[in-house]
Amino acid sequence: MKLRAHRRPLQELARERCDILLEPFSRRDPKIVRVQPDLFEPEIRNAWRDKVFAAIMALCPEPRFWLRTAYPQLCSQYIERIAHDRLEWLAWWVSVSQVLLELGRQEEATDDGPAWPLANVDVE
Repeated sequence: MKLRAHRRPLQELARERCDILLEPFSRRDPKIVRVQPDLFEPEIRNAWRDKVFAAIMALCPEPRFWLRTAYPQLCSQYIERIAHDRLEWLAWWVSVSQVLLELGRQEEATDDGPAWPLANVDVE
């Protein structure tokens, strides 16, 4: 007899990840939001970083986001690349647009977007 591992549907996992990303939107009086785990671990892909920066940092300008990283060089390269390379910024803006679409706020994706580096993000 073979035992099959119970696998959750992909949509359920995606919804769970999205809920985690969108959690700062539900806070009433946010002051400082710690971002964990370390977004700049080498195993984490830039596409995921783009979504995190899009969903929680660019679209939630009120709180301060505090990132602690053991990889400051990777963090600096990521931020500098988006801040100074128009094509990289446009790729990041696509991630923002996707998050806005999921939130039903797609009309906000037509403006110029926030300037980089994001003013509400502190990296340590």
